[in-house]
Amino acid sequence: MDVKTEKRRAFLINLLFIGAVLGLVYVFFKYLFWPTAPFILSFFFAVLLQKPLRFLTKKTKGRGRGVWSVVLVLLSIAVILVPVILLLYNIVAEIKEFVSYLITQLSDLPQFLADLQVWLLKAISFLPDGLYSAAAEKITEIMSTLSGDFSLSSIGLDTNTITNAITSGVTGIYSVAQSVPSAVIGIVIGIIAWILFAKDYNSVVGFIRLQLPESKKNLLSEIKQVFSNTILKMVRAYLLIMFITFCELSIGFTILSVAGIMSNSYIYLIALGICIFDILPVAGSGGILIPWAVISLITGNTPQAIGLIIIYVIITVIRQYIEPKIVGDSLGVNPIITLAGLYFGLKLFGVIGMFVVPILVMTLKAFNDTGRIHLWNAPPRVAAAAKQPKEKKSFFKKRSGGKDKNESE
Repeated sequence: MDVKTEKRRAFLINLLFIGAVLGLVYVFFKYLFWPTAPFILSFFFAVLLQKPLRFLTKKTKGRGRGVWSVVLVLLSIAVILVPVILLLYNIVAEIKEFVSYLITQLSDLPQFLADLQVWLLKAISFLPDGLYSAAAEKITEIMSTLSGDFSLSSIGLDTNTITNAITSGVTGIYSVAQSVPSAVIGIVIGIIAWILFAKDYNSVVGFIRLQLPESKKNLLSEIKQVFSNTILKMVRAYLLIMFITFCELSIGFTILSVAGIMSNSYIYLIALGICIFDILPVAGSGGILIPWAVISLITGNTPQAIGLIIIYVIITVIRQYIEPKIVGDSLGVNPIITLAGLYFGLKLFGVIGMFVVPILVMTLKAFNDTGRIHLWNAPPRVAAAAKQPKEKKSFFKKRSGGKDKNESE
């Protein structure tokens, strides 16, 4: 067999292998993820509790690991769940009021269309008389049609549509109510599994290692290291960026409100929505702030438009400065790849896929950079950085000798 045929054969084998792996991943996340989710999440949370659990067990001379597991799990639930419930309660109340506010604003749509017509006519005033007259006539005709026909039917709503929407809503609520017992059972099983995984973590990990071949014994440690050094670090970094963006938006909106430029009682809810939207690749805060500024300009609120643009510029400048420092150059995935992961994840697995697929992509990138797998050629600088982790600087390092104080003693 010649070299060319051998290369083709190896390529086909690799292609079939990759296809089989992707098929198994698809089947798992499509059909098996939700049934196994309580155990997967509980094991992940149990990993996070191992450091404090080892500390407490050591302090009690190896006794009471089961008791400490229960205490830490219940304490974690209280610390996480209570603030989340309070936050969700307040957010839902704010959203209800905000929807009422939007409905009220929608009643002013004819006035907005009139302001838009005036703004468009001013914007095209530079055209020659012939073109201006034709364009102005067309704009006036369109706006008159929209304003004159503004009713429920003009925006696609009629009695049947509203009835069907109400029926669908009631059916949806009934379906959600039916799934509540199943969700409660899953949560209870997940909490019990969390306690058991935390208590018997070493036994579970040891059993899994026994099932792995000799060459893969360190696979679990490498996966844990990849998640702690890349995925968790990435999540923490972007949560910090979201918090900074939320603070910037809240301060900016508050200044506009105090100055009398913006009259809106939902600035913090809007700031929260924008900072969540800002974390999406490509979209960014400009996807909301810029159209909002344009609408403000059309409706004659020029100071608010200028204020929104200034806020957007400040957010963008600070984001460009802090993101490389917080996230790091070697951890991120190209925004195009992230966007594709969000899209294909949504199409293949639904909403959960929007979160799972990008994390899988980041995990594959981390393993590929470290050389554990080889799916594509990594840039030399990235691969070298991944294989040689940065040395931790000691707080007690001497200025003169450069040695650690503990080492010198």
